[in-house]
Amino acid sequence: MSYVVGVASQENHEENNNERLDLTHRMDPTSTDMLLPHETLLRAAISLKNQVVEVTWERDGKTGTGIDPTVYTGLLGTAFTCMRSYEVTGDEQDLLLCSEIVDTCSVSARTSSRHITFLCGRGGLYALGAVAASYKGDRRRRDFFLNLFLEVAQERALPVGPEEGGFGMSYELMYGRAGFLWAALFINKHLGEGTLPCDLLMPVVDAVLAGGRAGASDNAACPLMYRWHGTRYWGAANGLAGILQVLLHFPLSIEDVEDVKATLRYMMSNRFPHSGNYPSSEGNPRDKLVQWSHGATGMAITLCKASEMFPNDREFRNAAIEAGEVVWKSGLVKKVGLADGAAGNAYAFLSLYRLTGESIYEERANAFASFLYHNASELVTIGDARGANHAFSLFQGLAGTACLWFDILKPESSRFPGYEL
Repeated sequence: MSYVVGVASQENHEENNNERLDLTHRMDPTSTDMLLPHETLLRAAISLKNQVVEVTWERDGKTGTGIDPTVYTGLLGTAFTCMRSYEVTGDEQDLLLCSEIVDTCSVSARTSSRHITFLCGRGGLYALGAVAASYKGDRRRRDFFLNLFLEVAQERALPVGPEEGGFGMSYELMYGRAGFLWAALFINKHLGEGTLPCDLLMPVVDAVLAGGRAGASDNAACPLMYRWHGTRYWGAANGLAGILQVLLHFPLSIEDVEDVKATLRYMMSNRFPHSGNYPSSEGNPRDKLVQWSHGATGMAITLCKASEMFPNDREFRNAAIEAGEVVWKSGLVKKVGLADGAAGNAYAFLSLYRLTGESIYEERANAFASFLYHNASELVTIGDARGANHAFSLFQGLAGTACLWFDILKPESSRFPGYEL
């Protein structure tokens, strides 16, 4: 079937495979004969999830040696995919698989992972473990993982702002403070608000805000700015969009809210004038990346959240819709994953559907999902998935496509993995 994928040698990868598919090289996503019924997508999602489990877990992961214990490119991404499958289908076997994978990763991560974020560190491991145990009704195991997360929360650098020398830990989503906060939000969403109390989390929020103000001290037009490895990134993975997305979930002071709004307005006013896309970093003139990691997709999702939080500020809703148009025009790229592929780009439409209730966005998400159904094999062949296992990972490969297909079935409850709550 179309969605069963073989992995090609990296020697055959095309250059510049981050770039958009040429219009003459791809099928038209608006073609009505491409759109698939939900029954077909459900079968495809289950089959692809099973293939992800076979490659990443049954074949390579059960030994527990030399594994990548992260949500982003590792086995925890498979666990997350199994959890998403369980949430849609109710299949208890998926929940058992999720828990089994988490237990295996917990042995490796405690000695190998220095990061404490959801996507790339122990925060994701313990958050997934606690939620999976809660779904199973295993209170003892839930509390075990919660206590491990609370140990992580004692990391001394987390609440330290720049005035106390807090630049040692980054602020962004993948490796920094925002990624820790997202893991905490994930726990509170599934286990109940207050499971991790505000007095534990707000000092970290304050440190993130203080770091942003210090980073923007030389730019009066933008109240918050952050550097990652010396670059002022704007995107969701390592930059402003991802940090603001997390901050928007917390009770902020009036001053903090105004700084978040003004930072979003600064980004909106500095879009590329011809395309409407967003730069990948401050002052970067290259207008090529339309994806979650960099560009319009991550911004569309963050602007949807801003519009939800500030419904009287119509400009955020309008900017979210405009970013969605950029994704529709340029979002079919030569990769399948969530980070920089077509699956991640489709989530912009699901966010816009939940924001506006307009069926066109559900149809556009379905169009991208159907395109992936017909073209995943080719995209994995020409895209750089960094090896066979990453080709089936959540953010670089086909596990992200499986999650998208599951989410298409219930668009009103869809959420971008590791980014939306």
